[in-house]
Amino acid sequence: MTPEALREMLRRQPFGPFRLFVSDGRSFDITKPHLVFPGASMVMIGIVRPEVSTEFWDEPAFIANRHITGTLPLVEAMTGS
Repeated sequence: MTPEALREMLRRQPFGPFRLFVSDGRSFDITKPHLVFPGASMVMIGIVRPEVSTEFWDEPAFIANRHITGTLPLVEAMTGS
């Protein structure tokens, strides 16, 4: 995925949460666009611990753009549609 394509998804109004899939089998639910930072070759996702209700991230996840295999709107990802 290009950084431009990811940035476009993050800037959509209204924002639509999505699941981001990675080549190693991981996935990340993107529900807060302000915690995702696209770069030229990598994206940083701020991970918020579920037990902490906050707008601030606790740890970063760094993913090479070339390892992003796809995205799916979160509603579809959760229902399997």
